Amino acid sequence: MGKQLWTFISYLFHPALMPTVAVLVVLWCDPNLSSLFFNEKSLLIVVAAILACTYILPLLVNYVLLLFNKISSLSNPTRTDRLYMLSFAAPFFILGYYAFHSIPSMGESLKVFMLGLNISLIITLIATMFTKVSFHSVGAGGLLGTVIGLMKYTQQHLIMWLLGAFAIVILTALSRYKLKAHEPFDIYLGLMIGIAVQSLVLFFGVHQMVL
Repeated sequence: MGKQLWTFISYLFHPALMPTVAVLVVLWCDPNLSSLFFNEKSLLIVVAAILACTYILPLLVNYVLLLFNKISSLSNPTRTDRLYMLSFAAPFFILGYYAFHSIPSMGESLKVFMLGLNISLIITLIATMFTKVSFHSVGAGGLLGTVIGLMKYTQQHLIMWLLGAFAIVILTALSRYKLKAHEPFDIYLGLMIGIAVQSLVLFFGVHQMVL
């Protein structure tokens, strides 16, 4: 029963879904964008674009790689598999960044978030060459880093969002550890990448706005 629970949590907070969750947080918390959250059509467009670039298209490519025996497994990938998966996901993440970068009405925070997402992917790709860094931890850490950065960016006390993101980090990290998917170092490294990059890019975004 314990293993089933941790497996469910691992799937629930899958790293490919974390960018979409984080974008919803950005849309809700940034006063300049919150109106989009309550605009059904705009919200649908944003969510569809994020899901396509960070989840659907990379997943389809992964299945093609699996079909042609370029990777051995999606559920338990080797280091080479993980490098392939990240490398082929990168163009779609870049596409997502430029899609929002070219739309002024989307606001600066969303553009900055997408930039951080791409930086996290590049750093994770480099780290994967030497470690089995946890993608789940990078994703959950990125969500927490986004909330921390938004607190500075929006000058709001997003305590409930912070507690929620922290709970997701704890549950995700525990699930990967309990399932013996990663060593503690790989989990901590992933959290450091996610939290540091997303919080710092939003901090830097504030600095740029002031300048």
